[in-house]
Amino acid sequence: MVREEVTTIQDREQAGYLLSKKLTVHKNTDALVVGIAHGGAVVAYHLARALHLSFAVVPCRKIKHPANDMQTIGSVSIDDVLIHEDIHDIPQDYIYHQILMARIGIEREYNYYYANKPRPVFSDRTIIIVDDMLQENDAVLACLRSVRKQKPTSLIVAVPVIAFSALRTIREEADDVVFSRMASGFDSVRNIYSALPSVKEEEVRDLLSHSLEAVIHG
Repeated sequence: MVREEVTTIQDREQAGYLLSKKLTVHKNTDALVVGIAHGGAVVAYHLARALHLSFAVVPCRKIKHPANDMQTIGSVSIDDVLIHEDIHDIPQDYIYHQILMARIGIEREYNYYYANKPRPVFSDRTIIIVDDMLQENDAVLACLRSVRKQKPTSLIVAVPVIAFSALRTIREEADDVVFSRMASGFDSVRNIYSALPSVKEEEVRDLLSHSLEAVIHG
């Protein structure tokens, strides 16, 4: 099922509130809201608070094209790698090195967020994966596939703003896709927000410590 509401979004806090209105069926359940760090974690935090749900964070890294920082050729999650098929002109050594560096960064970031806490468990419950916008589906797909390996009951992707091209791919792999606004290009996706400041790792860790359930047990 795909749901849409056309609206202007002020910031990531309002984005989480808008998404919560579309996911009220999950309020006060054992569903887990999982934010993709960093920006997606802010949206997920406010979504989880509005629905009285548990909140977790997963880091993910995009792999940039060596000749164009604005273009990605894939992404890496904690245990999944997604690489585009049309990258025959890119040296394999570059790709392997980027994957290795991404995995090191993800492991470091996970340890930073969950230093003295167990990492989230995704099995046998509804998982709502959240990002702040979805222009390219790499990061969400890599995280989605990673979470799917733990066999959740249901896997929902929730994003405030989504490009149609990304929606087409994501809805083939998620059980449901929820969004507030569809956009056609990168500029329009980003410009739908009135404010979109950068988010630091320290802010994400603070959100986890203030969430309703920072320690997630399976």
